[in-house]
Amino acid sequence: MKKQTSKRKWIIAILVIIAVSISTGYYFLFWSKASFDPVFLSSTETQMWQAYYNKDKPKLAWLLIQILKRQFSITSYEAAKTGKLLANSAMKFKTAKGGKYDVALPDLIAAYTAKKKYSALKYDPEEAAKADLAWWVDRRNLEKRNNPEIIGKGITRLYEVIYGYKHPGFDKAGQLRAKAAYLRDQGKDKCDWKKIEQLLLESYKALQQGIDKKPV
Repeated sequence: MKKQTSKRKWIIAILVIIAVSISTGYYFLFWSKASFDPVFLSSTETQMWQAYYNKDKPKLAWLLIQILKRQFSITSYEAAKTGKLLANSAMKFKTAKGGKYDVALPDLIAAYTAKKKYSALKYDPEEAAKADLAWWVDRRNLEKRNNPEIIGKGITRLYEVIYGYKHPGFDKAGQLRAKAAYLRDQGKDKCDWKKIEQLLLESYKALQQGIDKKPV
């Protein structure tokens, strides 16, 4: 009983850390095996974006944990540990000075190592972390940030690293996700959330198609 109570307190503490860190506005991509739910993901991610603009940090952290739990079939404790790594990485990226964004890599690599274990995928955690960080950096560049095509290519590259092959579905998924993020950034709290959720849904469906139809 004491052990369970201790874990609950630890999870609550980590939720606070995650809430503070991911309120920076950096979002992560989550995936597991081929059997993921595009409807759940698009709906939950849209709620995360809305929580960010509403400055609802606790809800933002809680939704992150729910996505991790659902996608990887892991406990709240495991999800909180992974979420903390992702949040720490985002915070270090946000506060990096002089373009030294590699400071965010150690935690991001650790997070991808954990997700690899939970998903049974065979990617290189360091390569995946670097691919993920690359499109974060692109979004720091105002010229690239406002070009969904450039950001979409970076996201597509991340999918290719994670799954180990190229597929048109990954290209489409990356472009749709980038477009959704662009509309979100332009509209902020007044954006068309239904349109954004639809774009995310189409993105996840394209990603699922790419996963399900792996080249032989």
